[in-house]
Amino acid sequence: MIKTIFILFIFLIGGNDDLQTGIQYFNNRAQNVKGLQSDATNIDKAIRIFEKELAKDPDSERAGFYYLQSLNYKGRFVVIANADKKMIFNKAIKKGSELVKLYPENAPLRFCLITSIGLLAEINGVLKSAENGVVGQMLYHSKELIRSDSMYNYGAGWKVLAILNYKTPNIPVVMSWPDKAYAKTLLQKALKHFPADLSNNFYYAECLQECGEMVQAKIYFQLVQRLPTRKGLYLEDEYLKAEAKKILAKM
Repeated sequence: MIKTIFILFIFLIGGNDDLQTGIQYFNNRAQNVKGLQSDATNIDKAIRIFEKELAKDPDSERAGFYYLQSLNYKGRFVVIANADKKMIFNKAIKKGSELVKLYPENAPLRFCLITSIGLLAEINGVLKSAENGVVGQMLYHSKELIRSDSMYNYGAGWKVLAILNYKTPNIPVVMSWPDKAYAKTLLQKALKHFPADLSNNFYYAECLQECGEMVQAKIYFQLVQRLPTRKGLYLEDEYLKAEAKKILAKM
């Protein structure tokens, strides 16, 4: 009996080896970078493993979460052509939408989906995204993320909702909800809970700039450059630091 239980335990642990290998490749995604460009080797290996896992179990929350993260990373930091980026983000949106329907309370999955939609919207432009209903989707998902887990990923729901409010043009009758003052309040809330988060500080600085508060904006952009780059978010943080540097050079 004990031997049977031991064999079953080994089988269950062994069955997860491939997924763990994929996660390890994902965690090493920024092992070889040049500037803000990442080598494709590790992230491509991770994606192939997660795709195999999802082929066996299309509803896997864990494999799905890492798969979406991997696609978003590849679209941002590996491929260069917008056509390739669009293909990757559309793939992530399709799978992300399926998983969020299955697991509506899973904040990490919903944030991955929001990220995919937002990255695609950046390529297409704000006005086109608003016309196509993309902004509305992000608005809905950001509110759902706040409802299910407002603290997830350093207050990501508040941050996304804030970005939508200060970046989306306020068009009377057509689109009157964007509010820069409300965006500022949301980011202050995120900063209250996570004051050392680099992205919270960057988007707060950007919001202050949009509100015309240039002196305060400059202080926060400078802070972004001084904050330490996180090992697990190396390119993500370095990208924001590079953007802050560009903005400061023009101020």
